[in-house]
Amino acid sequence: MNNHYSILHISDLHKGENNDFNNLFASLCNDSDSYEQNIPKPEIIVVCGDLAEGANGDNADIIIRQQYNEVEEFLNKLVDHFLNGDKSRIIIVPGNHDLYRGATIRSMDLIPDEVREVAKERYFKGDHRYRWNWEDFHFYLITNEAEYASKYQFFIEFYNRFYNGIRSIDDCDMLNDVVDLPEYNITFAIFNSCYRIDHLNQIGAINTRAIATSQANLSKAFKSGRFIVGVWHHNISGIPTQTNYLDPRVLHSFMDFHIQLGLYGHQHHTEALYEYHDIFKQGKMTLISSGCLYGRGKAMPEGIHCQYNILEIEQNDKKVNVTLHVREDETGWHIPSWRKKQINGKDSYLMEFNLPDIDYKRILSDCISQAKTEDTYLNAVRTLIAIRDKEPSADKFIDDFLKKLSNIEICSIEFVPRTIAQKISVLGACVETHAWNMFDKIVNDIKLEGINDANINILITEANKIR
Repeated sequence: MNNHYSILHISDLHKGENNDFNNLFASLCNDSDSYEQNIPKPEIIVVCGDLAEGANGDNADIIIRQQYNEVEEFLNKLVDHFLNGDKSRIIIVPGNHDLYRGATIRSMDLIPDEVREVAKERYFKGDHRYRWNWEDFHFYLITNEAEYASKYQFFIEFYNRFYNGIRSIDDCDMLNDVVDLPEYNITFAIFNSCYRIDHLNQIGAINTRAIATSQANLSKAFKSGRFIVGVWHHNISGIPTQTNYLDPRVLHSFMDFHIQLGLYGHQHHTEALYEYHDIFKQGKMTLISSGCLYGRGKAMPEGIHCQYNILEIEQNDKKVNVTLHVREDETGWHIPSWRKKQINGKDSYLMEFNLPDIDYKRILSDCISQAKTEDTYLNAVRTLIAIRDKEPSADKFIDDFLKKLSNIEICSIEFVPRTIAQKISVLGACVETHAWNMFDKIVNDIKLEGINDANINILITEANKIR
């Protein structure tokens, strides 16, 4: 396995009223034609939140939906240009601007002064329903949980419409998708770091239940030798006057669950490479922040312009090399003009990761068990085909599981049948579905191999009669 590709890592798209996504799209396409150092064109896109700017007031719902319509059109163009329309290779998470604060405002009631001490006690004990407002020096209580949960409404509408069945979100607080891209030997663990964020609470958080629920799928990816990348919105640390960042203790769980690289945004500038270490477990996790992509000049640190990252990936069976290339807009004009930004005096920065050893026997055992328990034989066959070169006993189970699939399912699997049983199953499915191109290819292979089997001969005769 030798892969060489790149990931387009962007965040904080929330454009201003006077900005135009068409200008941004043109600039990104133009920039990709002139990357230095022979950087490959991106084949995966990671969007780390803050897609919309947000709005408040009477017409907020109309304004926010229009913002999502605009960003959806922009992302569709990116997918068409860089990914040939394949939305399975774009990863999207929400940011704090993707929450509708009007819903959280309506969900809370001011706590009267006569019960202030009770509210204070519960607030400092960590009761998540209570909030403190520094503007009016009062406590508030979330009294309408359904209204509070609707803060994600507009993002969920956009997300489900954009992916159109490829992925979907029901409960945004439990977002914990594990997106596996086997052709790149990479798995993305995506989380919502806006858990319990609202107009009175800016502290980033990820629902611990969402992290724990992802364990089984991340363990499967680890056993398959995947390079596992976490994606969320918030940065991990901030200056003393800030509280709007993520509790770094979450990184312990990420490392335990085999996540080696974390991608995020939020702070509007590319963060200097930061490795989080656990000296007791001898583990580490590398964190990379993307800058603000567009339209937030006033909110960015002084001297920082719009930025995005290109992560160049070179991978073999044992190791992954990730080279960070930062692109920065030097003009601040309506059409960004991207140039390479140096990192500590260098044009790029190289990171090295070791891939886990693949436990083929464990994959085989888990695959067989899951197929029989959940009746998911199509996925099982695909997994077994992927490991049969390393685990020859997989062919026996492929023989058995093909018999449990429909003819259409069998013809949907692109593989070379090896055993007589596999050839018979595939040829039979081809005859029933009239998949003659696949049929002819297998028959040619059989002739080259010099196979003479009575059942195969019967299928070939039958096919010749009906074609």
